Amino acid sequence: MLKFVLVTVLCTMSSLSFAQITGKVTDASTGNELVGASIYLEGNSRGTSTNLDGTFELSNTPSGNLVVSFIGYESLTLPAAADMGVIALVSTALGLEEVSVIANVAVDRKTPVAVSTISATEVAEYIGTQEFPELLKVTPGVYATKQGGGVGDARINIRGFDQRNIAVLINGIPVNDMESGWVYWSNWNGLGDAVSQVQVQRGLGASKLAINSIGGTMNIVTKTTDAQKGGSFQSQYSSYGQLKNTLSYSTGKMKDGAAVTAVVSNTNGDGYVDGTYVRANSYFLSYAKDLNEDHMLTFTAIGAPQEHGQRDRMLTPGEVEEYGSTYNKDWGYYNGEMLNQRNNYYHKPQFALNHYWDVNEKTQVATSAYVSVGKGGGSGPLGEYAPTDENGQIDWDAAAAANDTSTVGSYTILRNSVNNHNWVGVLSTVRHQPNENLDFTFGIDGRKYKGEHFREVRDLMGGDYWFEEYKYAVDGVAGRNQQIGIDENSTSLWAGRSDFANRIAYDNDGKVGYTGVFGQAEYSKDNLSAFLAGSVSNTWNTRIDRYNYADEADQTSETVAILGYNVKAGANYNINEKNNVFFNTGFYSRAPFFGFLFQNYQNVISDNVVNEKALAFEGGYGYSGRKVSTKVNAYYTQWKDKTLLSGRIPTADGGTTRALINGQGALHKGIEVEFNTKPTDKLDLGGIVSLGDWKWEGDVFATLQSDIDQSIDTVQVFTDGLYVGNAPQTQLGFKARYQINRTFDFGGQFVYNDKLYANYDPTSNETVEDKIQPYEMDAYGLLDLRVGAKFKVLGLDSYAQVQCYNVLDTFYWAEGRNNSDGTGLRDGFPGWGRTFNASLKLNF
Repeated sequence: MLKFVLVTVLCTMSSLSFAQITGKVTDASTGNELVGASIYLEGNSRGTSTNLDGTFELSNTPSGNLVVSFIGYESLTLPAAADMGVIALVSTALGLEEVSVIANVAVDRKTPVAVSTISATEVAEYIGTQEFPELLKVTPGVYATKQGGGVGDARINIRGFDQRNIAVLINGIPVNDMESGWVYWSNWNGLGDAVSQVQVQRGLGASKLAINSIGGTMNIVTKTTDAQKGGSFQSQYSSYGQLKNTLSYSTGKMKDGAAVTAVVSNTNGDGYVDGTYVRANSYFLSYAKDLNEDHMLTFTAIGAPQEHGQRDRMLTPGEVEEYGSTYNKDWGYYNGEMLNQRNNYYHKPQFALNHYWDVNEKTQVATSAYVSVGKGGGSGPLGEYAPTDENGQIDWDAAAAANDTSTVGSYTILRNSVNNHNWVGVLSTVRHQPNENLDFTFGIDGRKYKGEHFREVRDLMGGDYWFEEYKYAVDGVAGRNQQIGIDENSTSLWAGRSDFANRIAYDNDGKVGYTGVFGQAEYSKDNLSAFLAGSVSNTWNTRIDRYNYADEADQTSETVAILGYNVKAGANYNINEKNNVFFNTGFYSRAPFFGFLFQNYQNVISDNVVNEKALAFEGGYGYSGRKVSTKVNAYYTQWKDKTLLSGRIPTADGGTTRALINGQGALHKGIEVEFNTKPTDKLDLGGIVSLGDWKWEGDVFATLQSDIDQSIDTVQVFTDGLYVGNAPQTQLGFKARYQINRTFDFGGQFVYNDKLYANYDPTSNETVEDKIQPYEMDAYGLLDLRVGAKFKVLGLDSYAQVQCYNVLDTFYWAEGRNNSDGTGLRDGFPGWGRTFNASLKLNF
């Protein structure tokens, strides 16, 4: 009888449980594994998450329904079974796959490039009050700083190349300035609220466009329209007084098949650096509609009207010791109120209409038409520098008193440097797959840009007018002067320049036209994938100068047309399901930036500017297992005929000059390692190692261009073998995330930077004996920590978190400039100390 009871009980138990449940979770449209998806039994607290290869297992689990969920995907509830097989989750984002095609998103174990991806979850957990590029600081070869510390004044380097040589794309659309190649992150202040993923392709990358990607390509893919209805409200506050509120809402897919997602935010408060502030709004709108089974339209709008205070002037070590690392020399009190002479104000919305057309099963066409209209500029001093008080701040009252008693107008004023632009473009790609092994892509990239640049009076600072001595040329002869006064209403006291009389210092337009065609052939069979890609582009550059030329016929320069091209090839071979190797190479011939083509702020075309050329080789190995994944790659980039424009160099007459250096070479080589591991279902660990060797090559000539008397002088500079400054050549990084329980999660990241050399004025090396390696700044490590919690507020799913940046309050120089003799640090920008950010997000 006892034996019968035991057998009955065991049989009953066996019907209620499985020894083990296994399976794999993937993206339904791409087939990619989803790492970190949540797996648990309905009504049961036990659960797990998927491994690095998308697999999972649950042991000694009772029978019931298995719930599978992942952020951005529709959750599934399935009857539990011992072998669940492949569970494909459907994305709630409409058009995300199509956007990824235009953005040239790389695929692991297929696209043969060095690539790192930051997910939307990582963005949400670490962005806080960080600058957007700082999200990438635990990425091999990437260095991001806040520069002076104003909100949006960040910069990013990849493998020692600054962001002029890094292509930044938002949904596949280039956003680097068409004249200078720079990226102004303050124009994209709300980007972190709207990101789906950020992908960094180091080196020449997988983008098919002829863009500034010598250092790398930064693909920012925004959220697309969400097919699920709902929204959220988030409020966050920093330890130094900055408040940000964000509201998002999605209509879900409506009856007509359309869906709308919108995100808006407002940021106000003080900055961490003295005298800085921020007043900013941002918006993101996405509309998607399936016209029929073959046609889909999406519309996106993104913008961030903002104004913020800046710190423009670097600090000497002595000033930091006396006043602290938050000291700012660019502000003071005027009539009892704080006044910063450096303010940035800008609004650069981008609107894009995308059309996706499935011509047939083998051919697809994706077209994006976009427009961007930028308005704004930045302020600064003009004339004599205002005196400083005993606290090292600007004595505006003393400056105003001197201006008030002057008989020749204001000695010092505040001016606005205005930089407006209009930019339209179209990007169209045709993809044809004749069979399962071949994939051909062809496309066109066309852009038209006009930038308007001038200075105007912002504040006469107690004076009656500003005396301006215009320099212009008549019939091509330079040097004639026209005197004019500008009163407090920015109108001319003496007529002479009609519509543009209130513009001072300079007044010119830059017009850039661009047309490029590109193509790529990709072969993929079994374990091998390979590609060959190339592009040809032409750039038309025209300068219009109303300041230096009185005769309208002389104001428009000749158009400079420059042809550029690139060719790239690579292959990836999957040795087995866990191991792969890849190789890529490429050659770029890139047109120099607009500012290098015209000599000394006039319409005179430079004689000796040629295309910049880059030859690159890269190889790597990858391992992808259930618990560990690793990527190792080595790179070699040879740069020839690089054109450089130095920062402002003080001159004996109190003015400044810039050095235009032609024909410079550089060699960037190194090794990068990136690894991730998941020792338990609750713990994720990762890290990076980056070892670089970046040096200038060749002794060349520089042209000194004075912005006071517009004189030109040529000197030889000796830079061969000197280290490239402004980015660490050695980096070590670690990151961790621990899901304590269903409520609490904890994370941290640490980055150690070494071999960080100061920037230096290359024209100070006028002889071989003058040449000396730049000053090496102290190595430093930064630790960031965060903790988050999920809970209910008024029945709403909520999430609160606290982030602490630079937990150890480490002092460090983020960037600096070299003493001319290389013996020490002349000045620089110190990094931020310990700061906190707290936030609460309500989902509805």
